[in-house]
Amino acid sequence: MVNGFKKRKIASEKPLGEFLKSVRIGKELSICDSEAACKVKAKYLEDLEAGNWQSLPSFAYTRGFVLAYAKCLGLDRKEVEKKFEHEYGFINFQAGKNMSYQKALGEKKVLITPKVAVYTTFSMFLIAMFAYIAFQVAGFAGAPVLQLMNPSNNSIVESDSVNVRGLAENGDYLTINNEAVPVTTDGHFSTNLKLQRGLNVIKVQASNRAEKETSQIITIEYKPKTALIETGQTQ
Repeated sequence: MVNGFKKRKIASEKPLGEFLKSVRIGKELSICDSEAACKVKAKYLEDLEAGNWQSLPSFAYTRGFVLAYAKCLGLDRKEVEKKFEHEYGFINFQAGKNMSYQKALGEKKVLITPKVAVYTTFSMFLIAMFAYIAFQVAGFAGAPVLQLMNPSNNSIVESDSVNVRGLAENGDYLTINNEAVPVTTDGHFSTNLKLQRGLNVIKVQASNRAEKETSQIITIEYKPKTALIETGQTQ
């Protein structure tokens, strides 16, 4: 007999359909046995156990099937009804959304209220601010990147002066042969350097407020044009 079982409370986190099926199997009842006892078609009972809410009739009929099935299985009808209404709430038949039970549980609605919008905007602002600060700190803590554009190393010039120019990224101070040279806001520098006849050593050094330094040394030879002519005649 299906009836006559002592009512038991639901203590399972399983979906309602799976729970009903496990109770039926535990009582060694077939779908046909349950159909005869509950007066509910076997097809509807199978849909209930599978969570196929979209295959069942309207809410009122489905609720009646669930409560009848709960009674036959000796379950607490109030708890079963509460769990059914909770799960059924995910399926909106009135809106024509024919979603399966599993898909319905997998979807969550996000309600964007003014409060949520403010929190979201503020959070994005904080993230952007911290990212900017981190970028600035990383740049401040790193050594300057020095790029010398002119003159070329080991070059020979005929003029007694040469224009030394380049780029010092993340550099606040720059010296050329220990003489301070101004750096623009975008890191460029340029200055004319007086040369001595013969080999000249040019040392460019950039540093920042974190006391990180980068230097580059090149050599350049100053040969006046007359000296070049004399050298050619001698040869």
